[in-house]
Amino acid sequence: MNESEQILNAKQAAARSDFATAVALLRPLAEAGVADAQFELGHLALTECELVTGREAFACFQAAASQGHAAAMYHLATFPAFVAEAFSSTLSTKTRWKLLIASAEACHVQAQYDVGVSLATGSFKDEADITADLPAAVGWYRKAAAAGNAYAQFNLATMLLAAEGCNRDVREAIRCLNAAAAQGHSGAVGLLDDIREIGVENIFPTRRPE
Repeated sequence: MNESEQILNAKQAAARSDFATAVALLRPLAEAGVADAQFELGHLALTECELVTGREAFACFQAAASQGHAAAMYHLATFPAFVAEAFSSTLSTKTRWKLLIASAEACHVQAQYDVGVSLATGSFKDEADITADLPAAVGWYRKAAAAGNAYAQFNLATMLLAAEGCNRDVREAIRCLNAAAAQGHSGAVGLLDDIREIGVENIFPTRRPE
């Protein structure tokens, strides 16, 4: 059984809650430096598995991230506190933000969406302010939306309609809303209904030059 098959078997075992088998398959590969195994082993700690501690998960994500693993970088950036273990990320907010950016640049879709949210709101994980940058937020939303993220599609649509960080583009906004609605995004469904009922201009008036 090669590494890829072993990791696949571990993921299948985890899916049926056979965590002992999953850990037994992943840990030797993780210790041998296989990034995908390091990530999958760390990720088990974020599920119902009690065989991987938060501390071990953090170390696994760090090891995989050092090899450029996009998902590992994302989970390092967003690593939760393990209250029962009294363990949380040892990374500074600045380092976590850099990891999130690196993950987004490596085409991790959720990271792209999260970066967009942070740049649109000027806040990262409610821990520290960052400089809001609406055009940059639009750019990251576009990337995540193109990859099929419904929340990015919705947020991009509202920015396109309000001309926030971009030129107003009703046609593209409607395309984004339809794409999000097709995935069951309730906000997109509701906004499309409102647009059909009262029109775009009554919800997002065109901004007049001051």
